[in-house]
Amino acid sequence: MPDVAERERLRASVGAVLRRARATARLSQPALAVLAGCDRRTVQRLEAGQLRPTTALLAALAHALSVPPGWSPAGRRRETAALRLELEAAAGGSLVQASARRERWRRRRHRRAYRAASKAALPFLRAQLARREAAMAARLAEADRLIAAAARLR
Repeated sequence: MPDVAERERLRASVGAVLRRARATARLSQPALAVLAGCDRRTVQRLEAGQLRPTTALLAALAHALSVPPGWSPAGRRRETAALRLELEAAAGGSLVQASARRERWRRRRHRRAYRAASKAALPFLRAQLARREAAMAARLAEADRLIAAAARLR
């Protein structure tokens, strides 16, 4: 567990980069966790600066953020590498080098999660999008109602 100063630095660097990339990809923390093959608490703790990231975890997150489910990663290698390098640079001295055995385990787990996410995450993401669209439609209906009420008062 990082000390208070390191937590603040990690939150301001790695957490900020991760939040920005996640917002750009329009993913929630649980959706990112599914795509990266990790627990949602891991994503939360990384964004809050409460966890020292490993190189394997940052690589899995970068891959999940730059390659949408069901897409071939061949065309996205540059984006994945750039995001991974940005995350590693943000982690700085707090970056933990995982053992070779742990790296292999993480890669296998990530591949399995990515394959499963291609099948399972699309309905999850579609449902999330449908909820957002329903909320937007409700807001628009409320705005139309208020406009009509204001027009009747004139």
